[in-house]
Amino acid sequence: MQEGTMSEHIGLRVSRWRTMAGLTQQELGDAAGVTGSYINMIEAGKRTLTRRSTIIRVARALGVSVEDLTAQPRRPRDAAELAVHSAAPGIRRALDDDVDGPLPDVDDVARRTDEVVRARMACDYTTYARLLPDLIADTRQLATTPTTRRKGQRLFVRAAFAGAVGLKSLGYVDLSMRLAERGYGAALDLGEPEEIAASAFAVAQVALTGGSQRRSLSLARAAAEQVGDTTTGDLAAWYGMLHLHAAISAAGLDRGDDATSHYAEAEGALRRSGGADGWRMEFTDANVKTWRAAIALENGEPGRAPEYARQVRPEELRTNQRRARLHIDAGRGHFLAGNPEKAVRRFLAADDVSAQELRSRSTVLELVGQMVRDAPRGGSAELRDLAARLRIDPLNPEPETN
Repeated sequence: MQEGTMSEHIGLRVSRWRTMAGLTQQELGDAAGVTGSYINMIEAGKRTLTRRSTIIRVARALGVSVEDLTAQPRRPRDAAELAVHSAAPGIRRALDDDVDGPLPDVDDVARRTDEVVRARMACDYTTYARLLPDLIADTRQLATTPTTRRKGQRLFVRAAFAGAVGLKSLGYVDLSMRLAERGYGAALDLGEPEEIAASAFAVAQVALTGGSQRRSLSLARAAAEQVGDTTTGDLAAWYGMLHLHAAISAAGLDRGDDATSHYAEAEGALRRSGGADGWRMEFTDANVKTWRAAIALENGEPGRAPEYARQVRPEELRTNQRRARLHIDAGRGHFLAGNPEKAVRRFLAADDVSAQELRSRSTVLELVGQMVRDAPRGGSAELRDLAARLRIDPLNPEPETN
């Protein structure tokens, strides 16, 4: 659990790690592929450090993890965050402990599996966290019992998938990878193409969050090739989702042409999927366009993110998770393109959709902190409102002292 406060900006953590490593700002900049003056501005709180690829390079140059720089997972600040924090030890036990006791009812476990998937996409993290530990234990038990083995494996893959892709966004990257890899192993043993594709997507997602960009790209690309470009229904949807993830991974590696190619493959899969959504990943035209905004941010084209976001009406998206993400990426793009007022409005809209989804994003906390530091007397009423929602003191955005 990280000690950083909500008002502590990433530059202060960079400075602490750099001092411990015995590096000058110029030496760190050289190692990370940026200028020493840029490091100086980051540490002084005059520039933001929010692009994933740059955070990864700085973390590697310092010899620390991405989570060390982003201060994740943070100490809980409300009941929903406490629920997730409290669930994490139970999930670890569910993965490690011997499975025994009465065999759970398969239909009940299937119902709870669907409920946890729905809760994640609805950003209902209290329900999500409440269900997940017992669900992991119960699906493991079903998967290791001969009479329920294949049904149990399918359910375990789905439960592990939901846990991995949800928890990584909340800062529990190591636990997410454990879930993702266990789910992938179960999927390979099961041998079903949909489960294999979904589990590969989860591993690739967590790998990217943890800073393993090349592994993330290679996993997604290989899994998409395995699915193939002639499938239909849910498999076509997974083909598209894997290519979307490959696009965002390629963009972070400055492979813009590859990102464009992967995105085109995803668009092409829309017709073949026929609106299938058996995994509740919302592979739709609106969601694919939402991903395009995120890809633009990773591709170093933040000004395009709001343009792409404007092509999507939030009501076209089915779930709170995707609506909030649309607003968040548009807001990030507006700020980086020099429109902080529009960024504030987008972040407020995201907070109205899902407070926890917004507040779990370290990039948003960094950008809002930067806006508060840059604004005289705490800035506009909207900025002060946003800062208060994120528990950033608009009159004192510097770190709290103990």
